[in-house]
Amino acid sequence: MSLSAGSQKTFHKALMVTSLGKEQRIRMKTKVNLTLTQYAAQGLWNFTPTYDKIWLSVRDRGIPKAIRSFLWKCLHDGYKIGDFWTKIPNYERRGCCGLCGEIESMPHILIDCPRSPVKETVWSLAEQLWTMREPTWPQISFGSILGANLASQTKRKKDHRGRDRLLSILLLDSAHLIWKLRCDWTISRGCDPAKLPTTDEVHNKWVSSINLRLKYDKLQTDTKRYGSRAIKSEAVLQTWSGVLLDESNLPDNWIRSSGVLVGITPRRPPGRGR
Repeated sequence: MSLSAGSQKTFHKALMVTSLGKEQRIRMKTKVNLTLTQYAAQGLWNFTPTYDKIWLSVRDRGIPKAIRSFLWKCLHDGYKIGDFWTKIPNYERRGCCGLCGEIESMPHILIDCPRSPVKETVWSLAEQLWTMREPTWPQISFGSILGANLASQTKRKKDHRGRDRLLSILLLDSAHLIWKLRCDWTISRGCDPAKLPTTDEVHNKWVSSINLRLKYDKLQTDTKRYGSRAIKSEAVLQTWSGVLLDESNLPDNWIRSSGVLVGITPRRPPGRGR
């Protein structure tokens, strides 16, 4: 191709392809997060996914759209927290955690902050539901959250698929809820420690979120509505088996039954139900 035959855009694209490999063009922070995800997948499922497989797992339409967006931004370190503010004069304090004073980051918000009652309550509930049927709750890391949906790409036995789907749902929905509650506290409540959501409030929001995900799972088995994108009923039954409320009184196939809820119930405000 002669110089007169191409545009600046064409030549720039050609130079990028020839002078840089695909991985070299990835932002450093993104590459760090992808590597953390690979490491976590190796520990949880004994396989190391490629970057392409990680991105594919994030785009899975079986995950609610809001959580897909959350994962994509987390992988790209795209949220305006921590170091984003510390580099702006007169706004440095916004980069620090309002509870412990450490520089904020997504891992700090979701897992590491030693003074966050929200993340403590959320992860305790996730563990509680998980251990209703599984013996041990895995060690949670930022990488395992980012790669939570990767288990669907492994060649594990069928009896592991429901377990892996449940773990993915608990990790993703719990992490997303922690982030939403953090945003509400920061924006609407002015980072005031006295205005943190109560344990009961967090508990009820988590139960509501997981029950909504259960409902979403049930709806997505509708082949008339979703066609080839529908989830198999067997997969949903395997996912939630052992963690439902009053499960012994439910039919074997409860997909079309109403009132199916997870085994952790909401807390009533003081003075109710007397």
